[in-house]
Amino acid sequence: MKTLHFGVAIILFGLTIEIAFNSNGLGYSQGTILGLIVSVIGMIISIIGFFRNEHIKG
Repeated sequence: MKTLHFGVAIILFGLTIEIAFNSNGLGYSQGTILGLIVSVIGMIISIIGFFRNEHIKG
């Protein structure tokens, strides 16, 4: 369960990066790309955590 929460936290952090860069106008495309990369990493961690938890229970 910790891995799943960690992945969700990373996804939210990536979205925060996107919002921060876009609202300040600093590196519009660079901030979006960085935020999406961080969010995808968090999504992968969440998926791995979900399957790991299901495997342990199953």
